[in-house]
Amino acid sequence: MPAASRDTVRRWIVHALTALGPSSPREVYDWIRHNETVPAADLAGQTDDGECLFEKEVRFARWTMRRDGTIVSPRRGVWALT
Repeated sequence: MPAASRDTVRRWIVHALTALGPSSPREVYDWIRHNETVPAADLAGQTDDGECLFEKEVRFARWTMRRDGTIVSPRRGVWALT
């Protein structure tokens, strides 16, 4: 289970996309890692299948934000705030 709340992860994504503009997931992950206080447990954590817990949580938060209309994908592989 991640240490950061889902609301916190959503906030990080908004901060990243505000700073970067439309960006790839990798750019968003890297920006968050360097500019937010991400718990070490999230950065080091892995899912049962070996996936990075931090990146999975960011992707899930992005999915919910897209569903809510906060984020769009202007083209494949790019995230942007609405």
